[in-house]
Amino acid sequence: MSTIIDGKKRIPFLRGMLAHYLIEHGFSFQDAYSVADQVRGALQKEQEVSSKKMVDLVQSQVRKQFEDRPIGDGIFWEPRTQLMVEEERGRQLFSQERLADSLKVPGLSPNQAHQVANRIEFALIRTGKMVVEHQDILKAALRILRKEFGEEYADRYRAWHRFQNDEGARPIVVLIGGASGVGKTSIAVALANILKFSRMSSTDEIRQVMRLMIAPELMPSLHKSSYAAWKSAEAIPENVDPIIYTFHEQASRVCVGVRAIVERAIEENVSLVLDGVHLLPDLIDLKQYSKQAQFTWVNLFLPDEKVFKERFRSRGKEASRRTSHRYLGYLDEILKIQQHILDAGESAGIPAFENMDFDETVQSISLQIMDALRHQANPAYVAAK
Repeated sequence: MSTIIDGKKRIPFLRGMLAHYLIEHGFSFQDAYSVADQVRGALQKEQEVSSKKMVDLVQSQVRKQFEDRPIGDGIFWEPRTQLMVEEERGRQLFSQERLADSLKVPGLSPNQAHQVANRIEFALIRTGKMVVEHQDILKAALRILRKEFGEEYADRYRAWHRFQNDEGARPIVVLIGGASGVGKTSIAVALANILKFSRMSSTDEIRQVMRLMIAPELMPSLHKSSYAAWKSAEAIPENVDPIIYTFHEQASRVCVGVRAIVERAIEENVSLVLDGVHLLPDLIDLKQYSKQAQFTWVNLFLPDEKVFKERFRSRGKEASRRTSHRYLGYLDEILKIQQHILDAGESAGIPAFENMDFDETVQSISLQIMDALRHQANPAYVAAK
């Protein structure tokens, strides 16, 4: 085992100590241990290593994997100064990870958010104050956002902070539409985590509840997947596509439950993320709720058949009960439904995002939500855009 020589102190190198330090600076568990493993490997022939050489070694290994991602002073073997945040329920430890999550909201990438959060923490420590207010953190964040990313980013972050601290603010309802397999639920979960929304739902859940209440004989299409509902259709009008006709019929039933979920969220003043294939603008009239909640509606899509096949095969490996052949056998129907959703969304002015890059999609939808908040705070924003 190598020993770090720091003045008169001799500290044994411990991989876990370095990994913990990196995690505190915003690295994931896996990335932190990857760097720590590389450092340990580089020290195999070193009995002793100076503190300066150790810091240089850690920084060089981080640069190899993560380019210029900051890690503070790199002195991972020293006890860290603990910054505290004054809150209503008492003082709490400052969380760099929590701050980084909030910085993703105005549109920063995960890497940018961690870098800025890291800099904010050390800037606050350098002031000599070991107990800070939320306002101190907000001012530091706005200063960096305004200087390095532009006034729009600062405005979004300020609007988000205002929303979080306004008990009378209207709830936010995010609707994420798209065909089977485009990644709606994964994006919805990520958004709910970033936005700290406690309520999530999906049209599949709503349909499952309705299935338990309504017998297949009464409503056969409800008991089939959206892309297979046409197989149970009994009477389809002439000159219409049976796939789209039965999908639309199923969606009209499910949207009764969607409206109930939305109304419940408004009644309880709780923000909500709702995803599902059944979200069609001609079946859900949100204008009646426009004064009671703020809505952001987006559709997701994949570009072609090849990408769908790759997603379904990947999904089949991750979840044994969602085998890929179940979807691949209906790929033509899924593609047709996707086009119908996109056409309906385009007619209603609903933006569509190609969901090829997970972080980019989350970032794009977050920007939609934040710009809606900005408009709410300053209606002149849209006119000036």
